[in-house]
Amino acid sequence: MYRIVLVYLCIGLIHIYKVKCDLIKRENKQLDGKQCCYRTLDDAMTEIEDLAGKLDKLRNKSYGCKGNKPEHPTAFTALSTFSSGLPNGPISFDKEIANVGNSYNPSTGKFTAPVSGLYSISVSIMGLHGNSIHVAIRKNGQELARLWTHGEGRGEVASHTLNLPLKRGDQMWASGSPGKKIYVGEPYNVFSGILIASGKFN
Repeated sequence: MYRIVLVYLCIGLIHIYKVKCDLIKRENKQLDGKQCCYRTLDDAMTEIEDLAGKLDKLRNKSYGCKGNKPEHPTAFTALSTFSSGLPNGPISFDKEIANVGNSYNPSTGKFTAPVSGLYSISVSIMGLHGNSIHVAIRKNGQELARLWTHGEGRGEVASHTLNLPLKRGDQMWASGSPGKKIYVGEPYNVFSGILIASGKFN
């Protein structure tokens, strides 16, 4: 969009300075025509560069926005009320607090990136008294980070936040020690994420 605007501005300015050059040549026939055109074209290029700089600043201010709203608003937070032993697979964070963009599936416990971009993903777990639990934060099945609550007769909370690039269709979830129980009497067990910025990040 910005490139199209810049092209039209360039065409308009060149046309204006061409007309200006013709007028100068008519008013002052002793002035060399080529010298006149070179001078006016230099002025045009200076103004074009100035406008290009202003457009870049405007583009940076509106980065990631369209009509003052994010292009791909994505954010979710969910709690787990799963009182049975943890499954051999994704943990069910079944109680949604927020699911902007509907990219989190509470039935599967998986978040699917709707667009490529930079994301922040967080997981917190509290084991039931006496339950020692390991929880893995996974991307497409690959373990990226691990949490551990030791237990030993007291409640412990473990949490991690990962800031990472995801491609469209990548999935994130948390899986724990099968059969172990988490404490669901209070909202300690949370899975959440948000899109920070869309685009390609290495």
